[in-house]
Amino acid sequence: MRLVDLSMTVEECDSAPFAKDEYYFKIKPIVRWEERGFVSNCVEMTVHAGTHIDSPHHFFRDRPGIEALPLEAMIGDALVLDLTFKGTPKARITPEDLERAEQALAAESIRITPGAILLLRTDWPRGHVTTDPKWWDESPCLTKAAAEWLVARRPSVLGFDFAQEEKGADYEKAGEILTSGMRVHRTILPRVVFQIENLTNLDQIPSRVKVIALPAKWKTESAPARVVALVEE
Repeated sequence: MRLVDLSMTVEECDSAPFAKDEYYFKIKPIVRWEERGFVSNCVEMTVHAGTHIDSPHHFFRDRPGIEALPLEAMIGDALVLDLTFKGTPKARITPEDLERAEQALAAESIRITPGAILLLRTDWPRGHVTTDPKWWDESPCLTKAAAEWLVARRPSVLGFDFAQEEKGADYEKAGEILTSGMRVHRTILPRVVFQIENLTNLDQIPSRVKVIALPAKWKTESAPARVVALVEE
């Protein structure tokens, strides 16, 4: 068995590209090597840094937060929808694109069934970092119709390697995201157990694979996650 890390490395950055008044990931030294011979740090960060899990509570006050998510949903067989043909700047992913990816799975005798973990692969992370505003500004995105197509398949979990929120109606750039309607998030989150954002290395796993996605057990709407695929060889 081979392990593939589907998580991004989070490095120090003063501000998030989508919220300039937040720390993305900022380290404050508590103990330094030079002083005590060991190191200890405090971190200030947004819970949406790097690879992370969004709970339904992110947009729906009465729905579960991270600490209440069921463990059973964090381990299971995932299906990878190959959307690399839309992995270009500002590409808009439509239901027709998702149907093309679904047909590619069918050619491998793989069907999307209710309760599946669906991972959407564009390979957008290649040559990009999430701390660069271009990550969000130029990323492929889902249309609201594509989000509706996805939740109609009744997945338990959705994961993305691109900034999935639809652009073009009420916002275009990362700094405008908090004033937008965020229609994709609002379509998906009430109808899944959780979603995983900022995946990477989806090109290194097969179309069907066992995945473990464990968030930090924080009482928040979202939390950092280490996501790993277990590839049979």
